[in-house]
Amino acid sequence: MATPGLDDDSLQQLRSRATQLLLKENWTEYIAVCSLIIDAFDAAAACKDRRVLCSTLAHRADARARLGDAPGALADCDAALAADPAHPGALLSKGAVLRGLGRYARAAECFRAALAVSGTDEVREMVEQCKRLDAQARSGAVDLSEWVLAGFSGKCPDLAEHVGAVEVRRSAHGGRGVFAVKNIEAGANLVISKAVAIGRGVIPDAADSGEKMVVWKDLVDKVLDAAEKCPRTASLIYTLSTGEEPEDELPIPDMAHFKQETEELDDGTAMAPKASLDVDKILKVLDVNCLTEDAAPSANLLGSNGVVNCGVGLWILPAFINHSCHPNARRTHVGDHAIVHASRDIKAGEEITFAYFDVLTPASKRREAARAWGFECQCDRCRFEASDAIVGQELTKLENELVNGRGGDMGALVVRLEERMRKSMVKERRKAFLRASFWSAYSALFDSDKLVRKWGRRVPGEAAVAESVAGAIGGNESVLRAMLRGADNGNGCGNRLEVEDKVVRIGRATYGRVVKRQAMRALFRLTLDADSNKSL
Repeated sequence: MATPGLDDDSLQQLRSRATQLLLKENWTEYIAVCSLIIDAFDAAAACKDRRVLCSTLAHRADARARLGDAPGALADCDAALAADPAHPGALLSKGAVLRGLGRYARAAECFRAALAVSGTDEVREMVEQCKRLDAQARSGAVDLSEWVLAGFSGKCPDLAEHVGAVEVRRSAHGGRGVFAVKNIEAGANLVISKAVAIGRGVIPDAADSGEKMVVWKDLVDKVLDAAEKCPRTASLIYTLSTGEEPEDELPIPDMAHFKQETEELDDGTAMAPKASLDVDKILKVLDVNCLTEDAAPSANLLGSNGVVNCGVGLWILPAFINHSCHPNARRTHVGDHAIVHASRDIKAGEEITFAYFDVLTPASKRREAARAWGFECQCDRCRFEASDAIVGQELTKLENELVNGRGGDMGALVVRLEERMRKSMVKERRKAFLRASFWSAYSALFDSDKLVRKWGRRVPGEAAVAESVAGAIGGNESVLRAMLRGADNGNGCGNRLEVEDKVVRIGRATYGRVVKRQAMRALFRLTLDADSNKSL
C-alpha cells in the first residue's frame, strides 16, 4: 500500500538512506531524512501507515536526544503517542529522554507502559533502574559496594543528581558560599552533581603543558557545545563567577535552579530562538571554577584503574564551595559525577568548604598556595597560626627547619613541637591544627623504625596523631593510611573495637557513605597498597 505523498519505491529509498545514516551516526542528516518521511504522512492514514509514522517519530526522537535537543525529542514522542498511545518505541524513547533529564518517576511510568506492551527483562530492568535513581535523587543514598568489591570492573554505576540540606548564601569571607541548613554527620552526602563536561587524557609527563592544553581545549569545546544545546545549562554556567565581578554584587541563585525535578519541562511546542552564547564569559567561568578529578588533598577518584591521570571538569553547584585550610567536605568522583560529602560533622549554618590545595603543610606554604589562587585564607586555623603569640616564635623556627632542613631528624622536630604545645597548654583543637601543619614531619617519624625507636615514647602514637589531624582537616587518604598502620601495629588509641570504630569513622570521612563495611575494607586495602607502592 502506498504511503500518502510517497510511493513505495520513494519510501524504501528514504528508509535505506536513513539506515545508512544511522550506521554512520550522522544524526543531523538522519533527522532530516526522518522528517521527509514524517512530512509525507497523513495523521489519518491507515493503521499500517500510522505504525510506520510512530516508529519514524520515535527514531527521530532518539536522534534529537543524542544531539541534546530534549524538547524536540519529547515533542516527537508525544506526537507518536497521540497517534498510538501504546506504541512501544515511542514509550521507550520518551522514557529514555526523561531519564536523561533526571525525571525518573515519569520515566518509570513510560517504561511500565512499554513493559505492558512488550514485557522483556531489559524493559523491566529500566523500570527498576528508574525507581532506584528516583530514590537516590531524593535521599542522596549511594551504594557502590558491588562495584568496589568487583575491582571497579564493568560499567560505572548509574548515579542520580541530588541536592541535600545545603544552600548558596553570602559568605562571611566575601562572595558566595554553600552552607548547611541543618546539622550533618561526617560521611553524609551533601551534593551529587553531574559534570557539564569533562576533559580527560593520559599525560606521562606532569610538566607537559602541551598535553594539558589538549585536555583543556577538549573540555572547553565540550562545555560550549553543552551550553549551546541546552539553555538551562548555559544559564547555570552564567550563575558562576568569572573572578572579575565585585564579590558583593554577585547574585544569590535560587536553589531550585540546581534541582532538576523543580524545573519545568519544555514540551517543544513553543521553542524560543536560542540566545547566542557569551563565549568570553564562559571561558572566564571555566578558568576559575573547574575542578580536577584526582585532587588528592580534597578528592578521591574511584574506578579509573590508572588509565586516566588528568581529568578536569565543570560541576556547577560544587564550584560554589569555597576553600578552607580547616575543610569539612570532600569529593568522590565516580564516572561523570562528583559526590560531595561531609568530611567532619557540620553544624546548621556552617559554611561547607573544600581544600583547594594541600593543607597538610605549614602556614607559610599554605599562604603561598592561597595567593597563587588569588585569595588570602581567613579560616580559623590560619588565623590561629598567624596570631598566637604563645607558639608563634617557636612555630616559625620549626617551619623553617621543616621546609629547609632536608634530611634532618624529623623526630626531634616533632618532639619539640609536642613539648611546646604541652608547656603552652595548647587546646586539643589547636593541637590538631599544628599537627596537620607539620604532618610531613610526623609522617617521616612514623615511616622510620629507627626514629620511632628513638623518639616514639615522647610523642603520641601514630593512630592518635591521625585521629587528631582528622579533626582538623576531616578525611584524607594520607591520614587514613596512618590510622590504618597505627591500628595494625597496635599503636592505636583504645581497645581493638574502639580503634576499629575510629578507623571506620575516618574512612567514612575520607570516602563518604558510598559503600558498606566489607567494601570499605577493600578501599582500605587500596589505600595501604598505594602507600606501599610509594615506598618502592
